[in-house]
Parts: sequence; C-alpha cells; structure tokens
Amino acid sequence: MTDMETLIKQVWSPDVRPLAAEAWHCYNGGATRACISATWTAVTADIITKLVHMADDGDTQAVPFRTALNDAQSKGLSKDGVRAMQTIEATLLDKAAEFELIDSIGVRELERIREDRNLCVHPSLRALGDVYEPRPEVARGHLAIALSTLLTHPPTQGRKVLDEFSAYICDPLFVPTPPHIQATFFDRVRTATRSTIITFAAKHALLELDPAGRMAAIEHADRMAAALLAFAQRDRELVRTAVARQSERFQVLDGAAQLRALVRLGDQDFFWSSVDEALAPRLQGLADTPVTVPDWDPLPAEITAVMALVRSPFARERLPVLERRFTMLPWTQRLSVAAERPDPYFVPAVIQLIQDAGSWRSGEEAGRVLVQHAPFLTIESLRAVLGAWSANDQCRRASEMTTLAVYLFHGTAHLGPTRTPVFGEFLTNVRAIEGADDYYSYPALEQALSDAGYSSSL
Repeated sequence: MTDMETLIKQVWSPDVRPLAAEAWHCYNGGATRACISATWTAVTADIITKLVHMADDGDTQAVPFRTALNDAQSKGLSKDGVRAMQTIEATLLDKAAEFELIDSIGVRELERIREDRNLCVHPSLRALGDVYEPRPEVARGHLAIALSTLLTHPPTQGRKVLDEFSAYICDPLFVPTPPHIQATFFDRVRTATRSTIITFAAKHALLELDPAGRMAAIEHADRMAAALLAFAQRDRELVRTAVARQSERFQVLDGAAQLRALVRLGDQDFFWSSVDEALAPRLQGLADTPVTVPDWDPLPAEITAVMALVRSPFARERLPVLERRFTMLPWTQRLSVAAERPDPYFVPAVIQLIQDAGSWRSGEEAGRVLVQHAPFLTIESLRAVLGAWSANDQCRRASEMTTLAVYLFHGTAHLGPTRTPVFGEFLTNVRAIEGADDYYSYPALEQALSDAGYSSSL
C-alpha cells in the first residue's frame, strides 16, 4: 500500500473517502485533469460535510451555514438552486478558515487546487485556443495537499481541542499515557493547534498557573509536564520553542516554584536551552539546599527529587553540585535518591549499596532498589552486583533476598540466556558459604533457573 492510499483510508468522512479514491484512480489512469477536478470535488464535499456535522453537533455558529445549504438544496437543479449553491461553494475556503478547519496557509494551498480545477474544466479561460495541460506531479501534489491539510482531519476547532486538552489534564482519573496524549492532542490536530496546545502545556508546567480552580496548581503543573514530555517525543524543537517563550516569566518566580519546575523538567535538554547564564547559578543555589536530617534518615522528599536529577547529563552539566553532593551522601540517602527515579546512571551506586549494606534490613532495601534497576543491567554489571551480594552476609542472609533474587532473574530477561550462567555462578558462591540445604541456599532461584532450561551440578 502506498503512502497516498494510506492517507485516503484515513479520510475523516466516509462519504468523502470514495471521492478522494476516485481522484487517485484518475491519477493512476493518466487522467490528470480529472484527478484535479475530483480532488476539488472532494475538498468541497469535505468542508460541507464537516460544517454540517458541527451544526448537528451543537455549534450554533455553524447553523446558519446548514440552513443556507438546506435552502439551496431544496431548490434542486433550478437556476436559483444552482446559483445559491455556487454562492455557497465560492465561500467554502473562507468558512473553513473561519471555523478553524484550516489555517491561512491551508486556504492558500487549497485555493491553488480550485484555480487549477477551473483551468481544467473551463478550457476557454486560456487565450488563443490553448488548452491547459497540467503535469501529473501537479495533480498528485494537489491530492496530497488536500489529504494532509483537510481531508484526514476531524472537524474540531482549535479552541475546542484546547478545551478538551485542558479537561483531559484536569480529569480526576487522569493517567499520563504518552501514546494517548500524542495521538489525541498532537497527531490528529493541525500544526497551528499543536503549537497552541504545546505552548499552553509549557506555560502551566513552568509557571504553575491556576487552572481556574479545577485542581491544585502544583499538581496541574505536574500533569502538564507529563504531557509536555509526550509532545517532545513527537517534536522536540516545537517544545523547546514553547518552553523558551516562558523564560522571562519563569526567571522572576519565587525559589520554591522554580525548584519544583526544575524537578519536573530538569532532566530534559529543552528545559536547559531556555536557562541563561544568569539563571543557572540561582538554580544551582536552590539545588544545593542543606540537608538537616541525620545520616541514617532518608532525605526529605523535595530534596530527594532534586538530587535524583543527577541522573541527567543535562542537569549534571549545568548543576555540577548535584554529582558532588550525591557521591558524598551517606548510604541511606543515596539509596533514597536511586529509588526515586531508577536510571542507568545509578547502577554503579546500587552495586556499591549492595556491597556496603550493613544490616539485613538495609540489605533488603538495597535489593529492592536493585530489582528496580534490573532493566538497566548489563552482563558485566549483573555479575558485579551478584558478586557483591554473595560476598555480603547482610544481603545474602536477609530473608527477603531469596525472593528478590528470583525477581532480579526475571527482571533481567532482556539479557537473554547469557544471564543464567551468571546466576548459576551466584548460586555456587552462596552454597559454598551457606551449604546446599540451608534456607539461604536460594532454592527458588534454582527452580527459576531450571525452568529456564539451565542445568548445573548444584
């Protein structure tokens, strides 16, 4: 199936889809004039269908158009009826722009299709008896533009989409699902509307604006940041531009608000591209908040969230204090930071946590964080952490660790069968210390390895 055929299948109106397909058939058959004429027919039919749909859907501003259309259609093929319909068709592109079905650039592009259609069906428009001879690539281009600019989009106005996006973010049952956000509020909306939505999300994510009292501004900003990250996966430059537009307002926010925005977006390159040399030292100062809790207590949540930004190379570059502070944290606090946002960056720290665990309880805590990082392990890091585990009796003999070993085995499935000998070596080391019949001989792990087809002499 060609790209054009795929677009035709995505035409919003089922009544217009055959018209677009007919234009494509004309092109393939070499009927270039017919292709252009059929493309314009599909454009007019699509605009009429969408405006009527909007009127039927309760858009009062579209009702007069529907009334005028019904009046013209009631007159049939009489001179008055034809004249009335010609009047309606003459203003269709303006109506489409008025109702935000297309933007000003779309009007210009579709106007070219109409002009070429007139040349195709009215050969007398050229002087000296010359007949307009459109090139095949012109016809194909017109059809592609009609599809991408108008035919494949639903009849949703920009303002309405923005309202729907705002309602989605404020929904009490909101779940940040990037594919849904991308499909609903990026892929299926026009370029101009995309920019509006992304700017709206950037403004709220950075500035914590009040969402008209529908929910707490801070939580609303967190949700907008999640949407902004989803949009960045589609068009990072568009997000970068939207974030940069908020730079001046962001710089004059109070420190607490700036710190929260840093936590939300500080691991993203588009955030740092809007931070100038004057603001970066202030953010570094905010991130260097003194720790007032004892070494054996977890960090406060707000400090943990800031420290977890050390995982990002963008944050480490602009806030060098983060890495220095993280490496100097005591065991318990390094654990809480690594647990906050599992990331490949924390794998060496997690190995060290396993190695340095000083009690059965801390061994189990480190084991849980290790399982969180299982997707980021390589064969080398897996071998290193299992070696540290078997050598540290506070990990090896902690009751929960026998179960966590099985979780770790399944969590490293991305390593494939090459990981099973590594876990087999771990069992050998453990049993050399604990014996084969002890509870801490990890029988559940042995069973998991056996189920995976691994056999050993254990």
